[in-house]
Amino acid sequence: MKRDLLIMFLLASLLVMTGCSQENIPGGDDGVEDAQTSYLAINLRPADESPTRAANGYEDGTDIENHVEKVRFYFFGAAGGIANVNITSSGGYVNYYDWTPGSSDKDPDYKDDPDNVDPGNQDPDNPGNGDTNNQDDIESKLTATIVINTAKGDKVPNMVAAVINPAGLPDESLPLTELKKKVADYASAAYTGEGTFVMFNSIYAGGDGNGNGAVVINQSGDKKNLWTTAKDAKEHPVTIYVERSVAKVRVTLGNEVAAAGTSMLALKDKEGNDLKVGAEQVYLKLEGWGLTADTSEGRLVKKINPGWTGTWWNSTHRSFWAINSMTATNRYHDYKNSIGSAIGTITVGEGGSTTTTPGAALYTNENAVANDYDPVTTGQAPNHTKVILKGKLCDHEGEPFTIVRHLGTHFADDYSETEADNLKELKKSILNQLSAKGYKYYTQDGSTRRQIDERDLKITIATKIESEDSKNNCYVYAQLTTEAEGKTWYTSLDGTTTADKDVINGNLKNNNIVDWALVWRGGMTYYYYEIKHLGDQIGVVRNHVYDTTVTKIAGLGTPVYDPEQIIYPEKPDPNDHFIAAQIMILSWRIVNSQNGLEW
Repeated sequence: MKRDLLIMFLLASLLVMTGCSQENIPGGDDGVEDAQTSYLAINLRPADESPTRAANGYEDGTDIENHVEKVRFYFFGAAGGIANVNITSSGGYVNYYDWTPGSSDKDPDYKDDPDNVDPGNQDPDNPGNGDTNNQDDIESKLTATIVINTAKGDKVPNMVAAVINPAGLPDESLPLTELKKKVADYASAAYTGEGTFVMFNSIYAGGDGNGNGAVVINQSGDKKNLWTTAKDAKEHPVTIYVERSVAKVRVTLGNEVAAAGTSMLALKDKEGNDLKVGAEQVYLKLEGWGLTADTSEGRLVKKINPGWTGTWWNSTHRSFWAINSMTATNRYHDYKNSIGSAIGTITVGEGGSTTTTPGAALYTNENAVANDYDPVTTGQAPNHTKVILKGKLCDHEGEPFTIVRHLGTHFADDYSETEADNLKELKKSILNQLSAKGYKYYTQDGSTRRQIDERDLKITIATKIESEDSKNNCYVYAQLTTEAEGKTWYTSLDGTTTADKDVINGNLKNNNIVDWALVWRGGMTYYYYEIKHLGDQIGVVRNHVYDTTVTKIAGLGTPVYDPEQIIYPEKPDPNDHFIAAQIMILSWRIVNSQNGLEW
C-alpha cells in the first residue's frame, strides 16, 4: 500500500495513498472491505486560517512553533477502534504512520507536476520553486512519498487524527479512547522545542470534527474521501485543522508604568496620592514576571462539551473553550527562583512616537473548565492561571528597604539575620499593643525584674495555608525566643504569680489581641492578576496568545518575608493597593479586554 503525502505547514497539503494491489482488505471496527487500491488526500491547515488573517489580528508562530519534525497519523474504525494500516519491521501491524520531512522533500518542480491540481498557488515571482508563501498564514510546501508495506488483513480506516511532533507518545497502536487519555506537561521544554512543539487536531462541534478528536474520512462504508486515483483524491481532499497544544502569555508595561521596568516607578495609592513611608516616597522596581496557579498538565486531545450553550465558544474549524485534564493540579512557585521572565515595555516619546521593547513569552497548559461535564468528575485544579509580577520597594536613591505595616501604620524597619537585631521597631509596636490590652510580663535579670522587651521576641511567619487568598500566608507575628522561653515570667513587676511560656506565645499569636504584621523584607513584593479569556470568561485555552498590558499599578503589593517559601497569591486585608491590566488575546489572534484588580 502506497501513500503519497504532500504537506504544507502552516497551510499544509498532504496526500495519503492507500491500497493493496487489488487484495481484499477487511475494514476496522465497523470498517468496510475494499478490493482495490484506494487513495486518500489530506490537507493540514491551521485552525484559525483566514485570508484576512493579519487584518483580523492573527499572529504567526515563531520558527520553533511552526517547525514540523514529524507527523503521526492515527487511523481508526467508525467507533474509534484500531484500524491497522502499517506493517512494522517485526511483521506486526500498527494503526499509525509517521512521516518525517527532510530537505529533499521540498518540491522544486511542483508547478510542473502533472498531478498538481492547484497551480494557482505558485509564487509568480519564483515559478516552479514549490513555494506557496503568498499569504501571511502560509509557510512552505513539502512533498513526500510514503510507502506502507501491507498484506492481506489491512483495515480500511473510517477516521484519522494527526499529531504534529508527537513527542512522548509510545510506538504502539492506540484506539481513540486511549489517545484521548494522553496528558503531559505540554508547556514544558520537552514539548515546546524545535521539532517537539506538539499540535493536534482542532476539536470543535459540528462538521467532520464532531468534537470526538478525529476526522471522518469513510462514513458508514460510503468510502467518503477514498478514491481509486491519486488525482481524484487530490481534487477531493480531507482537511484536518490543527492547533498547538498550549497557550502563550506575554506581559508588557504600558507607558504610564513602564518606568517600573526600566528604572523605577514612584508609587501612588489607589486614590492617586503619593505613597510615602514616613516622609520617604516609595518607588517600585519590577524584576520579572511568571505564572502562578498554572496547570501541571494538559490534554493531548482537547475536550469540549458539545452541549455548552451559546455560540461564543465554537467556530467553523475550532472552539474557544476547553475542559481541563482532571488530574491536572495548580502549580505555585517561590519568589526567589521562579519569577524572573523579562517584562516588555511600551513608552511614548516626543511627538507621540511609541517604542515597544518585547519581553519574554511563557507557554502554559490549558486551564479553563475545572470540572468535567458529568456530575461526578471533579478536577484537581480549581484555580485560574495568573500572571505574577515580582519587584522591590525602594527609596529615592533606588535602594530597597524594609517596610512594615502594623496597626494600620506603615513604617521603615531594619531586617537582620541576627534575631536580636531584627525588626526592632515592629517588636516595640507589638509589645506596646500587648501591654495596652492588659497583658504584661516580667522576668528577673540578676537582682532586677524587667518587663518583656524586643530582645525576648522573634518574628515568625504564619503557618502556611496551601490555598489562595488565605488572608494568612503573607503575615508575621511574634513569639518568644528560645532563650526567653527558658526564663521564668511573672504577671507583675513585684508579684509571685507566674505566666507559662505557652500562654505568652498564645497571646502573642492571637490576632484578636495583637495584630499580625505585614513585612516587605528588603522591599520584596508581588502583584498578580487573573488572565481573562473572552467576554466574562476567565481562563486560558490552547493556541491563544494572551498579550497582557499592565496599565496602572497602585499600592505596595503583597509583602514577601521569606523569598524561598511557595507563594499562594493573596491580597492583604484591608485592601490598600491594586493593579490594572489590559489584556489582548491572540488566537494566535487578538481580542481586547481590560482588567482591574484591587487589593
